[in-house]
Amino acid sequence: MDTIEERREEFHITSEAAALWYLRKLANLEAETRRVKCQAERLVASLNSEAESLKRVYQGELEHWVREELAKKGNRRKTLHTLQGTLRFRHVPARLSIEEDTAALRFAADNLPALVVTRQELDRAAYLDEAKRRLEETGELMEGIERVPEREAFTVSFASPEDN
Repeated sequence: MDTIEERREEFHITSEAAALWYLRKLANLEAETRRVKCQAERLVASLNSEAESLKRVYQGELEHWVREELAKKGNRRKTLHTLQGTLRFRHVPARLSIEEDTAALRFAADNLPALVVTRQELDRAAYLDEAKRRLEETGELMEGIERVPEREAFTVSFASPEDN
């Protein structure tokens, strides 16, 4: 079987046909990657769905069985080790949980304003516009701004099946 290094010596992009061959190979690999990722996502979703279904049906029975096994051993432990996994009970103290952020924020804003956090965020587009204006008018380069020199970029892109 040829290695990539051996093929490099035999093949060079010196014509439109060679360039098209190379682009076709890249496009096919990209399409194959998308296809495999989609298949994997569907497979993982199916496996997760099956696991949730099994848990709905059997989790309660498993918990009951583990309690019985631990009771047979005198209830000295809360953990049962098996070849396939460790089954464990642990005490979880009662706690409060925010179930609806919007309602909690509304209540806090009306009744507990000190608990409402306002985040600062830079309007990047406006800051760049101001930086361009100042640079043109005064030559000032504002803090956090960098001059990026003009360059020529080269990219390869492929139409996705959705584009056709």
